[in-house]
Amino acid sequence: MTKKEINEIKALFDTIHDCGILQLAGCYVNGEKAKVKTFRDSFYNLPEEEMYKYLEIFRKTLSGTPGKNLQDMSFVDQDNAKFGKGLLQKLRKSELKDDAALEEFYDKVIETYNYVGNYLILLINETYDIPGVTTDGIEMDDASDEIYNYILCSICPMKLTKPGLGFDDDLGEIHTLRQIFAVELPDNGFLFPSFNERSSDDSEVLYFSRKTDILQDAFLEKVLDVSSTLPAKQQKEGFNEFVSVVLGKESSFDTVLSIQKNLKETVNNKKQEAAGETVFLDKDSMRGVFEKSGVSSDSLTVFDKKFDEQFDMQKIIEKQIESEIGDETVEVEGSASSRHSDYVPSIKVEEKLLADNVAPIKNFEVRNKNMVLRVSSKHTDIIDTRIIDGKKCLVIEVTDDMTVNGIPVENK
Repeated sequence: MTKKEINEIKALFDTIHDCGILQLAGCYVNGEKAKVKTFRDSFYNLPEEEMYKYLEIFRKTLSGTPGKNLQDMSFVDQDNAKFGKGLLQKLRKSELKDDAALEEFYDKVIETYNYVGNYLILLINETYDIPGVTTDGIEMDDASDEIYNYILCSICPMKLTKPGLGFDDDLGEIHTLRQIFAVELPDNGFLFPSFNERSSDDSEVLYFSRKTDILQDAFLEKVLDVSSTLPAKQQKEGFNEFVSVVLGKESSFDTVLSIQKNLKETVNNKKQEAAGETVFLDKDSMRGVFEKSGVSSDSLTVFDKKFDEQFDMQKIIEKQIESEIGDETVEVEGSASSRHSDYVPSIKVEEKLLADNVAPIKNFEVRNKNMVLRVSSKHTDIIDTRIIDGKKCLVIEVTDDMTVNGIPVENK
């Protein structure tokens, strides 16, 4: 989904009169993964104040940066009727009125969702009468082309309110406040089906994650059954490691600087072609950057092999689990087997990187144990390398506008 399409659906939650929500359902789960309370009701039966609180949650579920907080994810098995797309279709077509389907969904979430503490699973069903649009982008309210019927899921942590004193209006006295579990804004959620090209697309979901470095892999695999890209943090760290391994002894300052410049140029060109929408870099795009930067054929051979290995999510998760539980083994029916294999999901992760996760957006940074140097990525040409007294040095011109800890220095 483009940013414009996401905002079009998000705008439906600005007022209670235009939101069009048909049904609200939810399940409150405690820290022992037990269902404390389930509920289902017409959204417009709620008090108005509560409706606005819910709308804030739904808006947040469609907030953030596309490609980071909001990711388009395709179903691995488009024909699976038991879970993933099949279960979501069942929920949507029943307008959340099939209690058995709701219980099945809640059970699957509780089984796979990785969270320590209490949380709330919210589901809404909404119908959007998609307005037609003129060639110059003006909406025509009386010219609907399609009805978009969808479900939105929000998974919200519930935190215990702080203890303290408060005023009791009924008694007119100060008392200790009663602590309760309050619903916070969502950590995760999804929209199904996607709203691609302003039309319903049931081959995908739009997945929301507040924390871009955490992937709810078991939930994505066993509940939604979708493929994904790597989380932002793993993309950045993985890319840095990848460049270092590929270059090997070729990892000179000039070569790395050239890669950074060409990478930024490639991203800027792609963003112009995409008219400001989210830009991804695949294997071919990245290889082109390395070739343009003068990387040797030997290193490019390493590139071809290492790219597939570096961004293989299965191997990344295995490494993370091994670092947590080591090589501990357990006996399974008389034979020893590694414990970590029980935790590794089979979720498919697409080999593409969000451009903003790996490209130098604002600053080019040079660092060692004694120094940090940041230069605008637009002006890396002010840095030069020279041999001075037999040592390779970074050289930066002293200009008239230079300061040291805010104190102007004379250019003499």
